[in-house]
Amino acid sequence: MTHRIPHAALLELAARRRRTDDVLRAIAVTTVLGGREVLRGVDLAVRRGEVFVIMGPSGCGKTTILRHLAGLQPPSSGTISVEGRDLYALSADELDALRLRTGLAFQGGALLGSLSVEDNVALPLRENTTLPDAVIRQVARMKLDMVGLLHAKDLLPARLSGGMKKRAAIARAIALDPEIVYLDEPSAGLDPITAAGIDNLILKLNAVFGITMVVVTHDLPSASGIADRIAVFLDGKVAAVGTRDEIWGSSEPRIRDFVDRRLREPEGEAADIARYFTI
Repeated sequence: MTHRIPHAALLELAARRRRTDDVLRAIAVTTVLGGREVLRGVDLAVRRGEVFVIMGPSGCGKTTILRHLAGLQPPSSGTISVEGRDLYALSADELDALRLRTGLAFQGGALLGSLSVEDNVALPLRENTTLPDAVIRQVARMKLDMVGLLHAKDLLPARLSGGMKKRAAIARAIALDPEIVYLDEPSAGLDPITAAGIDNLILKLNAVFGITMVVVTHDLPSASGIADRIAVFLDGKVAAVGTRDEIWGSSEPRIRDFVDRRLREPEGEAADIARYFTI
């Protein structure tokens, strides 16, 4: 049976594993999509074994940088490196080998609707290993047990709640025992209790197995609860990087507006339009 590990215990265990060497780096990354500059000269580094949170308002470029880091999409310019190697200069075989050491859980789960939960989790093992089917099923069930979903192994995704889909996606992301896991909005659309359960799961995987976790979110309570360090993206740039206390204690006005959930007063033409609609 899967047990919930107390939050404080997870943080203490994770701290013992913490290292300071960088496993991921983005240097001068700029990305243009549809004629719009989505990322503008982004520099950031992710340390091995940490939970690194990328947060910011919608449209700030946080999912785009996640796709770059995960090897899904090259930037227009700049460099993404993994363990000191230029990710997009690797050969196809080298890139495939690297991808087997990483896991990715998409925002909506991206589960295959025609497969059971167990078969969804087993899929990476079937596609990338020569393990016997009995062993693959055993591993898949172990991963489901780790995320508290063993009881749902025979269900189709349509029968799952939102939180269960998120857990199943995470189980599939860790099927091959990755060193780095990327999570895109893991708590989006969930009620506070279910979201807290996902946060606890992220901390457990990081603390117990030492997995480097890169999490994109706009959920402030989640970011506050799980992050070793946080990068705040605003208008396609890294506006700040620091610990939770450093970000929440920032005196920079735009960072304060974001963490305090304050609307900024419109300026220029936008202010004129706002005044026109004021009743």
